[in-house]
Amino acid sequence: MATVRFSDDLKKKIIHNARDKMSPAIGRARDSSPDQLWGMRIYDSMFANEIPKINALPKNWFKQVKTLRVKGIENTISDLDLTFTLSHEVSWPADIAETDTYRPYDGYVLYGSDAVVTLKNHEVWSEFIEEAQAYKERLRVAEERSKEFEAMVAQVIATYTTLAPALKAWPALWELIPEETKDRHREVRERVKKDTTLDIDLNKLTAMATAAKLGA
Repeated sequence: MATVRFSDDLKKKIIHNARDKMSPAIGRARDSSPDQLWGMRIYDSMFANEIPKINALPKNWFKQVKTLRVKGIENTISDLDLTFTLSHEVSWPADIAETDTYRPYDGYVLYGSDAVVTLKNHEVWSEFIEEAQAYKERLRVAEERSKEFEAMVAQVIATYTTLAPALKAWPALWELIPEETKDRHREVRERVKKDTTLDIDLNKLTAMATAAKLGA
């Protein structure tokens, strides 16, 4: 009977499934971003001195926005990109000048329907910066863990040419195999070679797979 070999297509599907297995953890990290209430807090802090004047003028003198997008914290988190839904529409000037605490994002204050700003590393934002840094670290850890898991799975399927010995070495691989391949595997019996050594920590790999399954 034919054996189930690791074709390029099967390898791609297994790696895809490995990535999918870790994606919920990345999703949870993304969902742990700073609270949406920060949007109004940032707006109120930015225009603390101007808000009474802004509110005294007709709304049509300003752009009315419902979302505030923070694109980076200067010299701190350059790749930060967070969008906050405001509790209500606010008036946003057609142009804003750079201050000690913020600057327009790349010279533009409006980006589509959002108000966009880059914050500066200033003590007024210290609490927000702390939360943003913790969020970025959670996301980094989740993404790095996903890459490590994917790389270790790739090493397993690169070590063997056929499925049966790979499953013997790491039974948890079964969860990453497409159903049609499982069906083919159930129909075959394969003599397993015992002279192949897999140079990775299979206990760690199994623990990572189990943690992902349990949502940890």
